[in-house]
Amino acid sequence: MKESHGPSPGQAPNGYSTAPAEVGYRLKRRARSIRPGMHAGTETGGGLEPLVRTTLLDGRDPRRLDLLASSRDPLRRLLVRRYRQRASVRVYVLADLSASLGFRGRGDRIKTLASLVSALGFSAGRAGDAFAFIGCDVRLRREFLLPPTRMSGAYLDLADRLRECIPRGQGSHGLLEAIPLIGNRRALVFLVSDFHFPLALLESILAGVARHQVVPVVLEDSRESEPSPRMGLVRVRDPETGEERTLLMRPSLRHRLRAQAEQRRAAVFDCLAAHGAPPLVLTDRFDVDRVNRYFSP
Repeated sequence: MKESHGPSPGQAPNGYSTAPAEVGYRLKRRARSIRPGMHAGTETGGGLEPLVRTTLLDGRDPRRLDLLASSRDPLRRLLVRRYRQRASVRVYVLADLSASLGFRGRGDRIKTLASLVSALGFSAGRAGDAFAFIGCDVRLRREFLLPPTRMSGAYLDLADRLRECIPRGQGSHGLLEAIPLIGNRRALVFLVSDFHFPLALLESILAGVARHQVVPVVLEDSRESEPSPRMGLVRVRDPETGEERTLLMRPSLRHRLRAQAEQRRAAVFDCLAAHGAPPLVLTDRFDVDRVNRYFSP
């Protein structure tokens, strides 16, 4: 996706008098970018992190002359310090907008997603990073596509539209279609979903974004994982397909359904861990403290 630039508005749109929560995300590796930013980078330049000493002929910056090192050099060379430059990164939210994201129990997944987008968009702007959003269900949802941008407040309209979104797509295969839009330059990718789609699809998605630092954000609802407390005939509905069926709920079936949900959750987490992407779990609501703990050293 091509990065967009433009003038930064001085204020957020009306109705946003307070700033969103700030996320202190961290990179596992040095950022490969010539654009200055807040993250440890690989390029030499005007940073503060000492790298090496080299000759004035190679360094070509007399302002960084190291008199002490030069006086001790056996070849009597003039030596200058070289520093690593702090760098910026692109922050992507790759979000599942399939029908199961519309489930409402003790929380509202779509509103949790919108709050996460607000926090990440705000935090990326504070760090000088570009922010992007890609929404998908069975296909790429271009009305929920925000190319990488450093424009202040660009995320606000997106977050508003997400709050009004009613997910209806019966599948999440659009996540695979979206991966090429992230590009080859290493980025920080928040993969946001309830992860109810097949494990084979999850494997393919993780393989597709392997070059990036991936943060899987699992949106859980504490009511969804708990079978109905009612006994007797109950009507259940698959939130992804809309399929309904009648079950004769009894203690043994309730126990089996709970065990199946736990096994499914464990399988998803094992898959994520195998790809070096431990999950960030948000249950019922957006919790900025939990997000920041995820990135704590």
